[in-house]
Amino acid sequence: MNILVTGFNGKVGFEVAKNLKEKGISMKCGVRDLEKVKLNYGDAYEFVRLDFSDPTTFENALNQIDKIFLMYPPGDMIKFESFLNQAKEMGIKHIVYLSVKDVQYLPFIHHFKNEKLLKKLGVPYTFIRAGYFMQNLNDFLGEEIKERQRIFISAGKGKTSFVDTRDLAVVASLALQNTEKHQNKNYVITGDEALDFYSVADIMTEVMGVNIQYTNPSVKEFKDFMLKKGVNEEFVNVVIGIHFPTKLGLAKGITQDYENITNNKPTKIKTYIKDYKGNWM
Repeated sequence: MNILVTGFNGKVGFEVAKNLKEKGISMKCGVRDLEKVKLNYGDAYEFVRLDFSDPTTFENALNQIDKIFLMYPPGDMIKFESFLNQAKEMGIKHIVYLSVKDVQYLPFIHHFKNEKLLKKLGVPYTFIRAGYFMQNLNDFLGEEIKERQRIFISAGKGKTSFVDTRDLAVVASLALQNTEKHQNKNYVITGDEALDFYSVADIMTEVMGVNIQYTNPSVKEFKDFMLKKGVNEEFVNVVIGIHFPTKLGLAKGITQDYENITNNKPTKIKTYIKDYKGNWM
């Protein structure tokens, strides 16, 4: 078994690679910039160049690969369907694809189209439809938490089904190892509770010993502030879009899929905050 892990520089891809490495499973990680990633990780992982906007990188990245952990990459001119066709041509046996919760109701996002492409491809698949990443709190929300002790995002009073990306990696790893058991399955992976950002701020305050507040700005207040900081407008719009279902009260659904697959409870947000509190202090 030899696995290609995509999205290594992201929150989930890195955790998948880490999980597989800990289990001694043969893999390589596809990245755009080999020199940059090797500066950061040296020989800790095997890397291969993979640029989804450059089909000339596909064949080498897929050489001697049996299975893929697949994420849709950021960027322009993504040749995703070409990559899938190349994978099928080279005999890939299984693809584990990271999608999003409630994708079946979101025809305007990439994942909706990509799931259809994967089903049509005829290669066995597993869809991991993820809830809202806990790690967003130490990613694009982290700077405001650290600098101004506030969760600054327009998400209203709605609750969302937070999930630890480490839990997503556990499910992906199991699906890659036991492909027959998880063949052509759709899993919705969430934590075991839905929380609003006021509750998250309270838990952060308790764990960190620092008063963290959720300020609940309007969309306009959030956008104006982020643009003034110099954040790319396209990215700001994406972040607003991610939180819009929460604002509408549509993101609170939870499932037991993680527990059913792993026989373990999903990570609590309090545990996550304890593990990552150094990022905000």
